[in-house]
Parts: sequence; structure tokens; C-alpha cells
Amino acid sequence: MANRLLLSAILFARTIEAVNRSNPRFNRLWIRPGFWGVPLIALIGMAVIQVADLNLPLFLWFNGLSRYTGELLWSHLTLLGDGVVALVLVLPFVGRRPDIVRAMMIAALLAMIWALGLKPLVGAMRPAALLPADALTVIGPVLKQHSFPSGHTTTIFTLAGVLFLHSKSWGVRLALLSMAVLVGCSRMVVGAHWPVDVLAGAFGGWLAAGFGTLLAPHWKTGLRPTAQRSFALLLTILAVWLLMYHRTGDLDVTVFQRAIAVSSLVLALPGLWRLKREQQYP
Repeated sequence: MANRLLLSAILFARTIEAVNRSNPRFNRLWIRPGFWGVPLIALIGMAVIQVADLNLPLFLWFNGLSRYTGELLWSHLTLLGDGVVALVLVLPFVGRRPDIVRAMMIAALLAMIWALGLKPLVGAMRPAALLPADALTVIGPVLKQHSFPSGHTTTIFTLAGVLFLHSKSWGVRLALLSMAVLVGCSRMVVGAHWPVDVLAGAFGGWLAAGFGTLLAPHWKTGLRPTAQRSFALLLTILAVWLLMYHRTGDLDVTVFQRAIAVSSLVLALPGLWRLKREQQYP
């Protein structure tokens, strides 16, 4: 598993490096600690867990946290790693920060390839499939297959990574990183993933965000009003879907889910109006 992960990362990095070699923005972003810091820490963490055989002890520790904090906190946090929710959270940026929207579209595609590509390839079983029912706490739906990597963690680290790399405020960056870490931890608390799954999700999600940000300047069409309106339409449809139809399997978070959809739609109104005016007066 570790060899496949390392080989995939090396091939991925070399491909992107060849594409971006002549881009000055690439040269600046490539060497920033914010680009490599999270993936490097995640990779080291995975290695330590494998060598020291800490996967089970760490899982049991995190999984037991809900006994002291209650379950609602973690079920709400884990919702932020849902793919539809994460994309809807990008909606307020349409018409305001087209660069962020463009980068997020690319990063989301890379993250999807990472998570959905590795899950069937690795075929790892989740804690609920390997541990007795009385040995763990499961919050929400009981999942048993396709454990590696964590899709929710990949998603939240992709979203946080794109916003992190586009922000100049260390306060905002710290908040984004903290949110991503908490959502990743929630996947163990709810009993859905092993620690190594979460670290692999953080690794792939942050790299997807980084490479999405690097590739974005090459996609000139992505900044054009027509493309931005298409992104806005897609994200608006997802927000309506999240509000009315989307089911995560956990009824306790329905109010929070709808609040995210409504607030994203309301916050997006000025940007959507701006895009509409650009269409009328090019």
C-alpha cells in the first residue's frame, strides 16, 4: 500500500512539474511551506503508524472521544467533508473570486481521481467490518468497505487547501487548517475510518488543492464569464439539491445541512447578480 501511494505521488508530481516548469507562479508556489507542509506531515504520520503498528490504538482513542463530547459535534463536523457540501461552500465565491472558483474546479477533479481511484484499488475494509460491534462507536450509517483513503478527509483538505493557498491572512489559514483537521478526526470518531485513511485523505486532498492552484493559470478559459456562469449554475443546482434532496444517512444533521445550503445561496446573490449583469452588458 505504501509503495503504491509513494509511486502515485511521484508520478503525479513529475507530471505536474513538467506542465508548469515555465510558469513563474509555479516556481514561487512550489517551494512554499504551505504547499508541501501538510502532505509531508501526513506522509510521515502514515509511515510512523505503519512501523509502530498504531492504527488500531489511535482509532480506538479517537473513536472513544464521543463518550465525553457527545455525538452531535462530530456528526456535524463530518458533514463538512461531504462532497456536495464542500462544493456548495464554494458558491459564495462566484462573481467575486473567479480565481478561487476556477482552482477549486480543477482541484475537485484531482481529488475525485485520488479518492475514487484508490478506494477500489486498495480495497481496505473499514473498522466496522473488522471490529466487533461492541468494540467501537458508530455515529451515522454503518460503512464497511472502501476505507482507504478517506473521501471526506480528501474533500475537506481540498477545499481548505485551495482557500489556504489563496489567502494572505495567517488567521484565516490557521482557521482553515484547524477545520480540516477536526473534520478528519471526526471520521475516526464516527467510526468510519482508520487513522491511516485520514492521513492519506489529507495527503491527497492538499496535493489536489496545490496542483489545482498551480494548473489554474494555464486554464485561461476558466476565467471567462461563460465558464464562470457555468460554474455558478452547477454550484447553484448543487445548493438546491443539498437543500431539498441530498441524504447523508444521518438525520441529526439535516438542519445544519439545510442551513449551509440556504446561507450559501444568500451569500452568493451579489456574485450571481454581478455575473448576470456581465452577461447583459459584456
